[in-house]
Amino acid sequence: MNFSRPEQLQELESKSEFDLLIIGGGIVGSAALQMASSKGLDSILLEKNDFASGASSRSTKLLHGGIRYLPQLQFGLVKESLLEQKILVKLLGELYKPLKLLAPIYKDDGFSDLPKIFQFNAVSSIAFKIGLTLYDFLGSRDKNQKHLNIDKSETKKLFPILKQEKLKKSFMFQDAQTDDAKLVVTLLRNAVEINNAKAINYMEIKDITKNSSKYKIKVLNTLNNREHTLYATNIIAATGVHNLPGEYKEKSSKIKYSGGAHLVLRGDPLKINGHGILLPRTEDNRIMFVLPWFGNTIVGTTDTESFSGSLDRPFANNQDKEYLIKHVKKYFDIKDMEYISSWSGVRALIDNKLTSTKNVSRGHFFKNIDDRFIQISGGKLTGFRLIAKESLELLFDKKFDLERLSFTKEVLELSNQFSETDLEICFQHYCIAKPTDYMLRRTHLSWFNENGGKNEIRKIIGKFENKNIEKETLKELDDEGLLYKNN
Repeated sequence: MNFSRPEQLQELESKSEFDLLIIGGGIVGSAALQMASSKGLDSILLEKNDFASGASSRSTKLLHGGIRYLPQLQFGLVKESLLEQKILVKLLGELYKPLKLLAPIYKDDGFSDLPKIFQFNAVSSIAFKIGLTLYDFLGSRDKNQKHLNIDKSETKKLFPILKQEKLKKSFMFQDAQTDDAKLVVTLLRNAVEINNAKAINYMEIKDITKNSSKYKIKVLNTLNNREHTLYATNIIAATGVHNLPGEYKEKSSKIKYSGGAHLVLRGDPLKINGHGILLPRTEDNRIMFVLPWFGNTIVGTTDTESFSGSLDRPFANNQDKEYLIKHVKKYFDIKDMEYISSWSGVRALIDNKLTSTKNVSRGHFFKNIDDRFIQISGGKLTGFRLIAKESLELLFDKKFDLERLSFTKEVLELSNQFSETDLEICFQHYCIAKPTDYMLRRTHLSWFNENGGKNEIRKIIGKFENKNIEKETLKELDDEGLLYKNN
């Protein structure tokens, strides 16, 4: 069975009872579907928007170990993430990309995540080195993966337009990248095409009621307003920042929102040459990342207390963009910095009213909503496999794990420019239902082209049946902050 929406809907016509319903098509829900279906559980995943349309396509694209969480004494979380890297590199194929990051140490700057006592010039370098040594130790790293001391002259060679004034020294350390949205749809394709699971987007759950030993679920196909009724013995809600549906809304986990804005720069204007950089301090004591991404550059940050737009479609506003540009110019000798596009993401953190989102734990937690019904909240991209595994093992008396993924090379070969062949592949194997599914999450056409790829829309919409599809597509791109207002 192909992972196409028509085929998935056709299957739904003949089947309504499942061992497991997963609510939410982000990274954790998708991994849980792959694991559950690989063990023979009759499983279905429903997503009210598109797969990976929430935080799972809006991250900083890092499968990092969490170096910044060491000063918060979250040693367990860091060790867990570093050990996950060792597992994921064997499972994700080409979707796991090792990445070297530079951490420059500047006089009178320090690193914002270090305790104040370690911010002084005399000890900041030593404190950061101790942290990286602990990082390597917790990750049981081989010699070629351990951090390196980089002097000022070597830093200049590697990063020619990184500012040298007040630069004391640098460190280079190992982490990893992925493509979050492509990872999600690859997990789903494996679950559907190899394990015979079901996964359908644009299916909004309107209500859940307990019905004897099963749950009765009322579902609305939001693209044609057709209603379906399903039954499931077990439910995992991986709903991110969203509440549970229907009468279960009041039982939803209490979470705190954390925003993060990013810019995409064309090519390599900051001369990072395939490496990443951890920029040490912003004016409000956060850190920033500068990262390579498919031949372009991401500039991004996290832990903003507020965000623009809606939970479904947040966007980076002008203030966010100016903030990012300002801090890049603080550390790089560049006068004019032009960006192609931007995005913003909102993730769910454990609600702790006594602290800011910068300091809230990135650990995950589970809430028992009802008998054989749990909700997952919190967690980092790096921990997606472990979170999904634990959620399944809370419900079922068996062990689960992620299998090595197929199709990883194929999904990365989808062009970020319009391709009729790739569009057809996305219809057949990546369950697209709208042009923006193809433009934003199966490829990055809208992120890597001026004006959100607006000039390509006419070529794309001819393959879709909805008469209002052009208007709806432009509205969604505008909501994402991708359309220039003078066009």
